[in-house]
Amino acid sequence: MSQRKVKYKENHVIERCPKCNNNTEFTVQSEQVAIDGCEIWAECICGFDPTSHEALGSFYRLESVMGGCDDENCQDAILCSWNESVKDILKFTP
Repeated sequence: MSQRKVKYKENHVIERCPKCNNNTEFTVQSEQVAIDGCEIWAECICGFDPTSHEALGSFYRLESVMGGCDDENCQDAILCSWNESVKDILKFTP
C-alpha cells in the first residue's frame, strides 16, 4: 500500500468532510487488491473514509492496474471518488 498527503487551497470544488468540514487536506491511498489491480481512494485528515461507508462499500474506489499516488491519481481520487461518495452519503443519511 502507498499513500500521499495532499493539501489544496480553500475551494468550492471539493465536497466538505461530513465529520470535520475539511475540504483541503487529504491522504490518498493506493492498495493492491488483485494480481493486476489496485484501488485508489482519498481519506480526510480526520480519518473519515467515505468509500468505507457500510452502505456504499468500496464501490467508489478507483480501479487501476498500476496504482500509485501520482498527481493524476490523487486528483481523480478527490474529484471522483471523494466527491461522489460524500454526495451520496449526504443524500442517503438522515
